[in-house]
Amino acid sequence: MSQDIYTFRVLVDTAEEEDVFRDISIAATDTFESLHLCIQEVFEFDNSQMASFYMSDADWERGQEVALMDVATGSEAIPLMANTPLNKYFNKTQKRALYVFDFLVMWTFFVELVSIDKAADDVTYPVVILEVGESPDQFSKEPEDLFGAMNAVPDGDSEDEDLDDDYNIDEEYY
Repeated sequence: MSQDIYTFRVLVDTAEEEDVFRDISIAATDTFESLHLCIQEVFEFDNSQMASFYMSDADWERGQEVALMDVATGSEAIPLMANTPLNKYFNKTQKRALYVFDFLVMWTFFVELVSIDKAADDVTYPVVILEVGESPDQFSKEPEDLFGAMNAVPDGDSEDEDLDDDYNIDEEYY
């Protein structure tokens, strides 16, 4: 019996108006890590940063995370790419995921399962079957303003005025 092959359309979110995507065919039993590495290679990124897949609905809302590494941030274990097969989450009804690479600049890829076929005997998977548009330069994005909200001045005063305030060290702030 021939194994199932998933073909994903992987579209990168860029500032450009031109669509940039790759269609990747990969075994349904391959891991999320295999898909991660394939995306890195076909978009010419260097795989030096953290990444996660987020299973998504029709509106591309983030759902279940599948992480590259265990960061142990909560009590619930997050599935890891290395030991999670694609067919655990992708199927005929669950077809979308967001892939986020480099959490400082937030490269976001829209990953959609576009077909499920049987493996061809003469093809080595994974394989890129379609390339549209030029890959963006991995280092072309600026880091997101992670601290912007922390630097906002809620009372309407300027930041300089807030810095000039005298503070009494003896006051209790507990």
